[in-house]
Parts: sequence; C-alpha cells; structure tokens
Amino acid sequence: MAAARRLLTEVGYDQVSMESIAREAGVSRPTVYRRWPSKAHVVFEAAFGTAGSTALAASTGDFETDLREFARGAVQFWREPVVAAAAMGILADRRRDPALQIRTQQLLDDKIRAELAALIRGAAAHGVVRPDVDTDLLFDTLVGTAFYGALVDGRNADQLADKLCSLMLQGVRPRQDREPR
Repeated sequence: MAAARRLLTEVGYDQVSMESIAREAGVSRPTVYRRWPSKAHVVFEAAFGTAGSTALAASTGDFETDLREFARGAVQFWREPVVAAAAMGILADRRRDPALQIRTQQLLDDKIRAELAALIRGAAAHGVVRPDVDTDLLFDTLVGTAFYGALVDGRNADQLADKLCSLMLQGVRPRQDREPR
C-alpha cells in the first residue's frame, strides 16, 4: 500500500499502473494481481482503505459543534494528498466496475451517510433540528460541496467547512420564526 500511496502523490492516478506499483513495491506484477484485480482496486485500498475506521461525526453533545466538525472532517478527508490524487480516477472507474462500485458505496457512502443520519436523528430527538430533515439530501449537499471545494476550487478548508455548516444549520433548524397560517 505504501508503494501505491507514494506513486499516487508523485505521478497521479492516470500514471499509476499495476506494473509501476509492483516495481515500486519490489514485487512481481503477478504478485500484485493475485491480491487485486485491477489498478483501481489497489488504489482504492491505498487511498480509502482506512476511511471506514475514521468517524467523521464528533460527539460533543452540541449539534452545531458536531455538525461543524463533520463538515470540517469531510473537507479535510478529500484534501488528503493520497485521497485527492485518487478520487477522480476512482469515481470514473467505479462506473465501469460493479465490485468497485459496491466497495466505494459501502465504505465511503453508506457508513458516512449513516453517521450523519445518526447525528441528525439525535439532534431531532432533542428538538434542535426539524424531524423531517432529509438526511440523504443533507449528506449529498455536504459531501458534494466538500468534494468540490477540496478538489476542484481549492478553497480554504476551515472557511469552506464553516460556511457549509452555517448554510446547513439554516436549513435544518426548527422554523420558529414563521408566522401562523
């Protein structure tokens, strides 16, 4: 994995090959192929293999703080050099590879989506957010913005996370300022 990570940060996803990974690791190409069916699978494990073990959701008991840390964690995750080098290629390759699609869905999407949903449900139970908040849409908004901000436009990570959190808070808080109909 160290060889694949080094190559990703040095030459980028497009230039990494099973041959270059084997050469960098000091093993034969068949050795690499015995463990992984393709470059995309090696790179996915190198870049995202531990993502499932790192929770993005903080647990301070203060919803705003926890949401802000979740947003900051999402932006920082996509800014990690190995993740940033692998992300676009993995996203393209997962459309052509059903096994990779499932792995990315389970590790990156489902687990992190569930963490955010649990954070929102807990806040809703305490009346901090509306109970009808669409957690899937909130997840898509948060991750999409974090991904774009980290990989495409390169905005300041803390400022992006703070602005994103403020925007999301406006959308999820109870609407007590509405006039009765």
